[in-house]
Amino acid sequence: MGILKLNYKALRALLAVLVISVFASGCTIKLAYNFLDWGLYWELKDYVKFNRDQRLQVKNEISQLIDWHRSDELPQYADELEKLSIGLETGMTVEQLEKSYDNLRDSWQRIIIKTLPAAVDIISNLNDQQINDFFDMLIEKEGDDAKDIESGTSARTLEEREAYVSEKVSDVIGELNEAQKALIAQWARRMEPTKEFSLVQAIKWRTRMQAAIAQRHDEQQLEKNLMVLFANPNQLRSANYRRVIEKNKHLVMQLLFDLNQTLTSQQRSKMVKKLNGFIADFRDLSG
Repeated sequence: MGILKLNYKALRALLAVLVISVFASGCTIKLAYNFLDWGLYWELKDYVKFNRDQRLQVKNEISQLIDWHRSDELPQYADELEKLSIGLETGMTVEQLEKSYDNLRDSWQRIIIKTLPAAVDIISNLNDQQINDFFDMLIEKEGDDAKDIESGTSARTLEEREAYVSEKVSDVIGELNEAQKALIAQWARRMEPTKEFSLVQAIKWRTRMQAAIAQRHDEQQLEKNLMVLFANPNQLRSANYRRVIEKNKHLVMQLLFDLNQTLTSQQRSKMVKKLNGFIADFRDLSG
């Protein structure tokens, strides 16, 4: 993953933690967010060996991005989670859950627009060795992913998916009852695998990125190319991959809806308390 690709991966992970809070666990949001600048930089430096001036520029750009994200995005997350918290208590349809998810996901588009000028500036000043090293890392990662797909089995993937989601849901609502365990098991069986689709897309993305970076000294053209690569990921996805993504998203929302119908008063109280804690954290961090 390159400078923008890494920002995409790291910020997507951030959004997954901050936005899809129903599955959050482990360290607190405040702690994770306060170390975000450090984490983003170290993720980037694994792929690109920056010189001193580039290092300072990258750290400064990350700092500015996080300051903007605190002041502009976190209040919107808090607002949306407040609606979600109320809706989960009073009742939400699957379509309403999807709308809430989509509203929060729109943050990624705003992050791309905010990040793009700095990323163009940094990428346009990378030397050939840095570029070659970067793409070597991408190709190595593709090879690792291919081996992972080859060595995996559908039974193991199903088992891991069910165990992972069961753990995350229990972190939010407490111990699962038999009906809830059955819902998660059914959901896990219905989800379609995406690893092979994802690998094909990664190769397409890397090929398009190589062409874009070959023109990196034309900053206007580079910005156009990167906007396509990062703001419109569906362009590189096959029709089947897009279908699977939409199907799986709907299944996740259906699972959340179904689980919400089964909550005991104690479980609901714990979930709402956790969501309200996230909301308070977002408000505090943005202040």
